[in-house]
Amino acid sequence: MCLMQGISMRNRILPGVACIFFAQLAVANESLALPFSQSDDMPMVLSATRLQQSFFDVPAAVTIIDRQMIEQSGVREIPELLRMVPGMVVGYDSSSSAFVSYHGTSADMARRMQVLVDGRSIYQPLLASVDWIGLPLDLGDIERIEIIRGPNAASFGVNSFLAVVNIITRHPADVAGASVSYRRGDDGIEDYQARLAQRTGEVDWRLSLTGRGDDGFTENRVPNGSLYLNDKDVADSKDIESVYGRAVWARNERSSLEMSFGKSTMVNQVQYRSPIFADVPIADLDNRFLSLAWDQELSEEHRLKVIASHSSFSRDEPWRVMVPRVAFQSSLRQLYEQNRTCAFSVVDGGSAGCGAADMPFITTLMTAIGNDPALMNDGLFTGGVFSSEKRTEIDIQDTWVPSANFRAVLGTSYNKAVVDSLTYLNGKVDNSVVGVFANAEWQMAPTWLLNIGGSQQWDQTAGNYFSPRASLNWQFADNQVLRLVYSEAVHTPDILETNANWTVYAKDADFIAPDYSGTFFQTGRSSDFPAAKAETIASREIGYHGRFDPLHLTLDLRVFNDYMTLTEHNLEVEGSEGFQLRAPLSFRQEGAELAVDWRPLAGQRFQLNYAYLNMNRSLGNDNTNFVPKHSGSVGWWQDYQQGWKMGTTYYFYNDLRDADNKIFSIFYDRLDTKLSRSFSLSGRQRVELSAVMQWRLTDDAELRRENGMDSRHRGWVGAEWRY
Repeated sequence: MCLMQGISMRNRILPGVACIFFAQLAVANESLALPFSQSDDMPMVLSATRLQQSFFDVPAAVTIIDRQMIEQSGVREIPELLRMVPGMVVGYDSSSSAFVSYHGTSADMARRMQVLVDGRSIYQPLLASVDWIGLPLDLGDIERIEIIRGPNAASFGVNSFLAVVNIITRHPADVAGASVSYRRGDDGIEDYQARLAQRTGEVDWRLSLTGRGDDGFTENRVPNGSLYLNDKDVADSKDIESVYGRAVWARNERSSLEMSFGKSTMVNQVQYRSPIFADVPIADLDNRFLSLAWDQELSEEHRLKVIASHSSFSRDEPWRVMVPRVAFQSSLRQLYEQNRTCAFSVVDGGSAGCGAADMPFITTLMTAIGNDPALMNDGLFTGGVFSSEKRTEIDIQDTWVPSANFRAVLGTSYNKAVVDSLTYLNGKVDNSVVGVFANAEWQMAPTWLLNIGGSQQWDQTAGNYFSPRASLNWQFADNQVLRLVYSEAVHTPDILETNANWTVYAKDADFIAPDYSGTFFQTGRSSDFPAAKAETIASREIGYHGRFDPLHLTLDLRVFNDYMTLTEHNLEVEGSEGFQLRAPLSFRQEGAELAVDWRPLAGQRFQLNYAYLNMNRSLGNDNTNFVPKHSGSVGWWQDYQQGWKMGTTYYFYNDLRDADNKIFSIFYDRLDTKLSRSFSLSGRQRVELSAVMQWRLTDDAELRRENGMDSRHRGWVGAEWRY
């Protein structure tokens, strides 16, 4: 069964024909008999097929952000690291809201990637989003980040649409001891972390306490006519506090049991630009999780792994707004639900767009205003946005190795999400997803490796979907491999898209009178539109990975062609357009990506990442307005003598696509430099001092609607003590 019913038979046959062609080449070149490289110093990939594979074996393009890159890049937050991934798009709307998406396509919610922490999904079901900034995890807790560039639903199910990001944390035994770090710099930057890691009996454990805060990107720019009371406050400051812990009990290599937990709270100022707000809204976000993982070798052929987790995320964002009291009249709400244009015209004192069917509601509204003229006056109301999300997930996998040239992983998963929100859903909604998956690796000849797999998922709300993947890897020379990949994936509608019942409740803050309280007249219901559709992608890729040991050089190249159906929605209730679910639109996306890692001398490392992306829309309009045609990064990291280190990284993107599918010239680039010196104190104590500077080289605001110009450069200094 295949989910991409819209793809022609010709396009389905092409991968099969190519596989036959390469198989014939295998027979012709069988005399090469080159074994696939499994060098001890080569990093192993865990997230492509759920099997431990080398870069030569994986059925996808992979980027690994390792510990050196994390430390010497000098960045403070996880999204900044992902700028070093070819094709990854990162932007900020405010200091507390980051957008991360492979190949862009959805700037507002980065909705099309699966994000994992140690194999546990942190995907939030209400808005299909990820809390990148408030995640209860510090950069110091991360060992590496694996990014699978391309659809990976065959391994991790629906929503592993454009890419998978797996954040792998540091083992407690690798950071044994204590450490304290502190940073302070421009724009109110003030961060700290305290970590303790020890071994107690047979258990290695660690505990981290972290705080991070800043004043955002710019001072509050008050719109004309705004009623903001605190017009000198910054508009997007944040303050985050978190705790993270991990304990591992491993009596031997055959069995291990581990527990991890985390909790973070973030208080941030929300950048609403409407003049109706009486002051800057303050949002309180709470993010927490508990995870258990059991890894057990059952026999020489089977190894079992079980992960069970529970996570919760809540948002408490009270508002104080000045709006006409008539906005909370039930008759105006009924008129809006029948005729939005007429409702807005009546609020403005007109009747444009109104018809005979609207007159009963208009008459009732006019009668209420006649009886109480104060309804047309502005009043101070309290309301807000409130939501609570809970998610329980169980993942079971069995790795089966029956022979030296064949192995497979099979498993099942269960995911239940419960969302409670009067604002978005006017109540509580739940959804369950059950899935099965299988991936197999077969070395069918000395220089040929076949990866094949797929997942089937049953979604309570969105339906049933199958996502296949096939890859043929040919190692045509020593430490050089070509791969041909075909994969499919889906992105299912989130809970808001399928169950929206947008209702804003408010109370009159000036008068204790029920007539002035109620629900805001604007609303949005998903039931008013055809059912939201799942997004689909069929991806074809030709990849190359080469390692040239005499040159200390690694080269990775990916050329891809993706056929997608995307459904960009307007899920707000602002303005006369209001809530909308748009029909799926067809896209073809093609491009190339290059990654170079060169280590010419001991202590030196150079990286180049570049992506070219071209998107063609088949029909209709869309909101894919953050798809850069060119993007990339260049990094140079140097370890000097006597504890000195320096890292310099340059990031850029340009030629973005706007809402009318036109290319417009915007060039964003930034240069980051970190200089550090570490030295020993008495005994096992070490201290590291560091300084970081970020230079914005152009004036592009990078998605920040009102940010960017005032805070073009920023820097900070830091100190860390380790024992």
